Amino acid sequence: MEDNTTLSRDRGDDGTSMSSAEDGSTDNDDQSRGDAVEGEDGDIRQAEAIEGDIEWSDEQASASIEEELSRLDDIMEEQAAAHDEYEEMMERAAVEHEEMLEQEAEMMERAAVEQEEMLGQEAEMLERAAVEQEEMLEQEAEMMERAAVEQEEMMERVVAEQEEIFEREAEMADRAAEAHQERMASAEVAQQLDHVDYDIAIPSHHSYLDMTLTRVEGYNYWLEGQHVNLYMIPLDVIVIPGQTFPLRIRENTIQFTMVRALLDNRHKTFGAVYLPAEREQVLLGRSWSQCGVTVQIVEVSDDNSREIVLKCKGRQRFKTISTQRRSVLTLHAKVQILADHIPPRLYDSMGRLRDPFKFGSHPSWLYKHHDVYAIMKSIKVEITKYSPLVKVDVAPTQPDMFSYWLISAMPFKFNQRVKMLRENSLVVRLKSQLDHIKELNKFDYCCQLCGTDIVNSSRLVSMSADGPFFVNPAGIAFELITAYSVQHTLARGDPQTKDSWFPGYAWSYLSCLRCDSFLGWKFTAVVEDTQPRLFYGIQRKAVKVLRQSETDAEESSDIEPISVQSRLFYL
Repeated sequence: MEDNTTLSRDRGDDGTSMSSAEDGSTDNDDQSRGDAVEGEDGDIRQAEAIEGDIEWSDEQASASIEEELSRLDDIMEEQAAAHDEYEEMMERAAVEHEEMLEQEAEMMERAAVEQEEMLGQEAEMLERAAVEQEEMLEQEAEMMERAAVEQEEMMERVVAEQEEIFEREAEMADRAAEAHQERMASAEVAQQLDHVDYDIAIPSHHSYLDMTLTRVEGYNYWLEGQHVNLYMIPLDVIVIPGQTFPLRIRENTIQFTMVRALLDNRHKTFGAVYLPAEREQVLLGRSWSQCGVTVQIVEVSDDNSREIVLKCKGRQRFKTISTQRRSVLTLHAKVQILADHIPPRLYDSMGRLRDPFKFGSHPSWLYKHHDVYAIMKSIKVEITKYSPLVKVDVAPTQPDMFSYWLISAMPFKFNQRVKMLRENSLVVRLKSQLDHIKELNKFDYCCQLCGTDIVNSSRLVSMSADGPFFVNPAGIAFELITAYSVQHTLARGDPQTKDSWFPGYAWSYLSCLRCDSFLGWKFTAVVEDTQPRLFYGIQRKAVKVLRQSETDAEESSDIEPISVQSRLFYL
């Protein structure tokens, strides 16, 4: 097609040239008719031009044909090469197609194998599921059987517990009746009791220790502000200067080793600090009371490898400066001795100022407000008002020892006692004690566990000159509050005279009627014509002090015993 088009174009060019020559010839003929001279020459030139054009056209046509033929040869060669490539591509495609068919066949075979394996696994899973379902059904059946058995057992336990509750409620009702009788007897004793003829100095001898004690001679007195290194023995009771108290120390304890070392020391004096936390933590020096009392060993038991019995006496207050451990089993502390400055008497026996010119012309009430002897007199009057059976005639006459006696004998709160012991000003301490004693008749002692009111502070009675501080055969120290009348309590057990802290009285256990917690002891006279015929020793730790407005006391009605479930809450 390209060759034909080229030839047509060439021929068209020649035709055009020929048409132009003819038109020129016509024009020349016309011109020759008009101009005779140039006619013949024009024909000759025209003929020559036509011949030249024809020759040129033939050459051009031959060249074009040759070019076209060359292009056709190239095209044919390209087409042949393309055809070869196409054949090669078709061969490769055929090979690849065969390979794909082989791969597809292999994949189909693997898929068939995997499907067979999956079907086998599904069959195994179905078999296991069936077996597990059967096992679960068997377990459910067993569980149902056990549940039925447990339900039957639980019903039996509930019935038994219900019967036990009924029995306990009946027992508590009996106890309430006994407590009512006890309270009536206590009230009868309180009505008949107008004096105490029991020698309250007898308990201070601690004859119940039932051991031969050897007196230790010597007494160490240190000056105010003096620094002293002492063995330290923490106690779970507050020791007061001037107070005599016993200690039973068993072997295999740190205190036993310390006392053994102390008895080999010439001083025979140690420091007693109150035990505010766990005993082990205090002995390791992790928790210390900053205020304590030096204690002199007055008497000691004969050599006994298993127990040491001491009779001790509190002497001087101190504050702890530092602690140190000289060995694994001994604890020491560096302390500073504290002392009380006793102001001189401002008034004579007639109530007049001793030296009015020395003290100035201030009102008399101002002097009385700061006179320790006047404050002591006011305290004794207040004690007689709120509890006539508290013997103030056995109290020390020295103002400082009198203030210590009050800390031991009066039913102050624990934090009040600690604060009084730490107070260095004697005037401030006595005034604080006077203020607290004025409020004593507004307080009740209540059970520490359930809050039931046990005794009013106005029912207290003095039964020990040095304060009711005792130790039982197990070595446990107790600090008591003694009262001639209590309420909402129940005495248990037969009265016993063995190891009685008060010779002439038999003891029995005393518990709270409401929560059944241990409160202390009931002491019943075994000697005729002894007054009081009975009294009660309540542990300070077993009760708490509350104002009467804060308690739920009912003066004339019996308290309802709590149920067994509620008692579990209290316990």
